[in-house]
Amino acid sequence: MRKIAVLGAAAVLTACSSLPTYALDEGTADRIKTLVDTGMQYYWSGGDVKKAEAEVFKGITLHGRYDVVEKAFAEASALAPHRLDFRYAVASSQILQKNVAGARATYEDILARDPASFDAYAWLAALARIEGNQTMATLADQAMAGLDRTRAEAYRQRFVRAEAIMTERPNVDVPTIPGKVMIVALGYALAKDGTPEKPLLDRLDVALKAAQANPSARIMVTGGQPQAGVTEGDVMTKWLVDKAVDRDRILIEDKSKDTVGNVLNVANLLKRHTADAVILVTSASHMRRARTLLEEAFRQYDLDTRIVPVVALDAPSVEEAAKVSQDERLVIYRDLMRVSGVWAYPGLQQ
Repeated sequence: MRKIAVLGAAAVLTACSSLPTYALDEGTADRIKTLVDTGMQYYWSGGDVKKAEAEVFKGITLHGRYDVVEKAFAEASALAPHRLDFRYAVASSQILQKNVAGARATYEDILARDPASFDAYAWLAALARIEGNQTMATLADQAMAGLDRTRAEAYRQRFVRAEAIMTERPNVDVPTIPGKVMIVALGYALAKDGTPEKPLLDRLDVALKAAQANPSARIMVTGGQPQAGVTEGDVMTKWLVDKAVDRDRILIEDKSKDTVGNVLNVANLLKRHTADAVILVTSASHMRRARTLLEEAFRQYDLDTRIVPVVALDAPSVEEAAKVSQDERLVIYRDLMRVSGVWAYPGLQQ
């Protein structure tokens, strides 16, 4: 097991000199641009891996879209070793592939190059918690505090809250809540022909029950990934209206591409369309992540709105739905880091 160096603030300032800059020749700069463009293309939409092997990574065997992303940024990093943003991109690609050990090694490499990289220590603290290694988590927390005590405490509190949410029993009971209420129903990817899949229909069933139990509440439907010319938000709105929900009650958030975008856009809209409480509706397997991220987004937007989670059960029982896998923990922490302000692909994708 690697040892995390815990440095006091003075030691860090002494150890950390400015990273050198390099002038790149035109051919190298062009190659880096190709690699970055390829990496982000495969991150967002995938592509033909065999074509990538033949045209961009000649002689390298690739196994999937995120493997392409990792290889692209790893080569860009080798060509421009002063660019730590490329190293962070490599680590994010490893996390997407559930390669925790590889990501840890990459963050430690970043710290070897720049001991004052707070974000790298924050990620080491998150990875330690994902694996349940309290000793390593404490060391990483101490290292963060040596750089910025206030910011380190904020991350510690985020992580404590995430762990608390993961221990809570899923709630399937639709509440009736007094005051100004917003029902937030999170979307789910549509089928290729633009029709809703079962998880989305299950979420809509719960959202409808919440709307009926809270007749003065507004409903926010979310999701901006289009299929066959329609977004999740469009489909959800039509479904609810077809079930006799007044169209004027419905707000559409159709700009987001993933859960991180969902929660940030929801928080932004709630800054304008205020509510005393939010009834958050999504699948049980998605709720822990969604609630953790939405609470973080509310903190960033200085909202004290109460969140009441109600799940669409996608497990055989509530007891089964309460179980948290290692993969789910990884995804929760991965997206929490993004919402907290640590970009997955610095300058390219939050």
